[in-house]
Amino acid sequence: MKNCNTCNKDFPETVEYFYKTSYGLVNKCKSCYSEYSLNYYKTNRAVRLEQMKAYDKNNPEGQRRSTRKFKSLKRGVHYEDWTEQEILDTYGSDCYICNKTIDFNAPRVGKGSDNSFWPDHVIPISRGGEDTIRNVRPCHRKCNEHKGKKTYDEYIKSLA
Repeated sequence: MKNCNTCNKDFPETVEYFYKTSYGLVNKCKSCYSEYSLNYYKTNRAVRLEQMKAYDKNNPEGQRRSTRKFKSLKRGVHYEDWTEQEILDTYGSDCYICNKTIDFNAPRVGKGSDNSFWPDHVIPISRGGEDTIRNVRPCHRKCNEHKGKKTYDEYIKSLA
């Protein structure tokens, strides 16, 4: 048995009752720990938001990966962690829609970003496509935005 140092109740020493960290089980039961975490977040909300903004700014790909995972889980589609470098290693550095070279020095957004690198889902997540390396290809920003929520095949047919 393990004693929660907050509510002072005894629980079996398992992950069913206590969260596990790299150091072992925490000293608060899951109920007390959840309450503690919520209160900590409420008390330190402004600080946490600044920390999260700083992380997103310093880790843009990590932020994009987190957003992709959230959207996939929200829509109930299969998610697989992949990096932009893996997409380029697998499919090359040409836009899969127009077959022209992608400009990796171009800004991702704003003026001059038309030929920048944007991963594109062949079957969009909004249409039930998976967020996996098998469903993502390298693309120009302008090609990606022009394709929109169409599948690759639908987009090619619309050009004819």
